[in-house]
Amino acid sequence: MPWKEFNTVDLRFQFVLDSFQNGVNFTQLCAQYGISTKCGYKWKERFLREGKEGLLDRKKTPKNSPAKIAEETILEIIKIKNNRKFWGAKKILELYKKQFPDRKAPNRSTIERILKKAGLQDNKRKRRPTNSGQRISMPEKANNPNHVWTVDFKGWWYTPEREKVNPLTVCDDFSKYILSIKTLKKGDIPSVKAEFTRLFSIYGLPDVIRSDNGPPFASMQSLWGLTKLSVWWLSLGIKLDRIQPGKPYQNGAHERMHRDMARELQHEIVGNITLFQKLFDKWRIDFNRNRPHEALAMKTPEQVYVKSNKLFDPNADLLISYPYGFKQRQVNDRGYINYNGNLIMVGNPFNGFNVGIKKENDSVSIWFGSNKLGLIDQNLFLIISDPNSYKVHKPRNLTKKCYPSPDA
Repeated sequence: MPWKEFNTVDLRFQFVLDSFQNGVNFTQLCAQYGISTKCGYKWKERFLREGKEGLLDRKKTPKNSPAKIAEETILEIIKIKNNRKFWGAKKILELYKKQFPDRKAPNRSTIERILKKAGLQDNKRKRRPTNSGQRISMPEKANNPNHVWTVDFKGWWYTPEREKVNPLTVCDDFSKYILSIKTLKKGDIPSVKAEFTRLFSIYGLPDVIRSDNGPPFASMQSLWGLTKLSVWWLSLGIKLDRIQPGKPYQNGAHERMHRDMARELQHEIVGNITLFQKLFDKWRIDFNRNRPHEALAMKTPEQVYVKSNKLFDPNADLLISYPYGFKQRQVNDRGYINYNGNLIMVGNPFNGFNVGIKKENDSVSIWFGSNKLGLIDQNLFLIISDPNSYKVHKPRNLTKKCYPSPDA
């Protein structure tokens, strides 16, 4: 004989039937079914009023919701989204307020929920957490030409002949003068170094070079995020400035120039990569010579920029030496130095360069030229960071540049 199965409604129905029997103690019956007396009277009254249907669970949503969004409001929001497919909830809310000033507008989170239910909201891709490590960050405000150069890659696209175009761009931050727009076959360190060698030979050396944290300018796998390219810059006496990850606005003037390039050139050139380079050169000359800038009091970059008085010596990176009190060690091809019979890892970017070791009271510091890299842990024989060496990333408080007016 199979077991009898009871669902909740059947138990409630059995409870109600038992409650109608003569001489039944209602309180004890409720305790037998594991419910309160108040709950028992509720089910009994519902059964008398609605029959067995009254023993079913009811929806808990309120019959009236004063904060409920009107259907016409939902339809208007979806209509705006369909017409402005790339707009987010914030912009849609502002447009809704302008179109319907007499209506009470929903808040931003409500619009996001409406778009999500309608399948119209683009899910933002979550950034993969990365260990950004410590990297050189010495933000400086450009006070004169060649104080700060900025460098970046425009971002690649394909020519009609399926050749990849990924121009390297270099600018002077103070004058907005474009020093180079170069289409490189490869965006690796040797190719970028060759272009900078050419620029240094023509324009001289800057005081600071500002870049992002991507290759070939930086690497999060090495000491202070240095690469062979950035170590070469340091060997020439150039300071490094890295913007914070994910904040391109810290190199805003350079990004604005990229936007002008994309708007005026990216979809306007038909031809191979050689033609692209010729038109890049023509556009760069026109930008420097003819385009006035509000930041320059409506002067052109060519009217403001002058070459650096710091001349480039191709052999300067081989002439690094250290004064009395330093022990000089050469970094081998695997990135190690030998100190007191122990191998210490400095990093592959320093291959072939000399570093200096100096005893300072109870500690031993390691230097590259005039740049202090850190301290040597004499127990583990590792280089550890020193707060008195390079600055670690922190908010960049740079004041806005002021230029003299044309009437001054």
